[in-house]
Amino acid sequence: MPAPCKVAIVSRVWTAYIHRLMLGALSYTEAHPNIVTRDFRLPEDFPKTGDANPASALNQLRNWQPDGLLCTLEPEPLAGLIQALPQSPPMVNMFTAVPTPAMAVIVARLSAMFEIGIQHLRQQGLRSLAYLGLENLPNQKARNDHFHKIARPAGPARDILIEAVSLALLEDPYAPVAPVPARLAAWLRQLPKPVGVICPTLGGGGYLIRVCHELGLRVPEDVAVVGADDADLAIACSPTLTTVLPAAQQTGIAAMKLLDQMMKGQPAPPEIVRLDAMDLHVRESTGLKRAEICDIGAALEYINQHAAHGLTVEQVMKETQRVSKATFHKYFQAATGQTPGEAIQQRQLEEARRLLAGTQLSIATIAESCGFCDNSSFARSFRALQKMSPMEYRRQARTTSQS
Repeated sequence: MPAPCKVAIVSRVWTAYIHRLMLGALSYTEAHPNIVTRDFRLPEDFPKTGDANPASALNQLRNWQPDGLLCTLEPEPLAGLIQALPQSPPMVNMFTAVPTPAMAVIVARLSAMFEIGIQHLRQQGLRSLAYLGLENLPNQKARNDHFHKIARPAGPARDILIEAVSLALLEDPYAPVAPVPARLAAWLRQLPKPVGVICPTLGGGGYLIRVCHELGLRVPEDVAVVGADDADLAIACSPTLTTVLPAAQQTGIAAMKLLDQMMKGQPAPPEIVRLDAMDLHVRESTGLKRAEICDIGAALEYINQHAAHGLTVEQVMKETQRVSKATFHKYFQAATGQTPGEAIQQRQLEEARRLLAGTQLSIATIAESCGFCDNSSFARSFRALQKMSPMEYRRQARTTSQS
């Protein structure tokens, strides 16, 4: 039997979007049992954080000696990771970066976001459209051109504004926005109302909603907002934010397939691979009534964060949904291919595998830490999924890590 290919999944932060990317990648490995994966979470301030601690994620990654890397890293931590590794195995990054002979980049096509967002706003009867960017990007002109080509605004000179703001204002959905930058305030006030504004900056949709409140503009009556925020940020907004996001699970599948091909000797694509698959999540910022929301992304994020604490489906619904149980189950299964209960158990078992492979904790302690009521139920659930006992999995993981 050939030796398995070891793939390190490397991230710096963990969001609902990254969780869905990983679900897609792991669904590919289920059909390709020759691939063994292991998660490595770098510090949020990497590469500034040193790695003198032998137990650090970076040192564990070096010692594991993976055959391939599947990453969700921004350019700075990505460069730090490449520099810190003694050898650079084949790598696929799922955030925008510059491809190299050893690294492929696979992301969603931005123009697809504009196409879906603009189509949705026009379906709401809006003819005045605008684009707000909240960061200065090297490819900003290309973004502007994409918007103009698709939206065809009547006054292109005034329908785009690029106004860089502090990252802290984008990451915190409750951060006060006063004083609003003068250019942004003047731009929003002069746009013909009602207007639909697309803001593809992560966290920017929520920021724009707070700015509108500060300026006395109603959302969505005066300004309808389409953003690209993760589900946890989108539902923290008031009103909740309509988003267009890449179809993350499809991206994860494509990324793992590409990495598999590269580990077999295929060269990395010289250009960024751009996918068209996008998901529209309609919420209140473009007019949807609150009672109709079924937010699968928020449910997945909540399950990811809390499943190991004995989470129930009822708790997930209470914290993230405003629909009936039957509606939630229907749409959750259609979007993920599994029931909410199965998703909770899968996340519990993901955590169990991590603890079995990476710690010396007893089986009983791991069962309790992962939300199982007793050892027996943990062993039954684990064996049903892994086709082996927890102890057998631990022995196999240790043998693999030493090979």
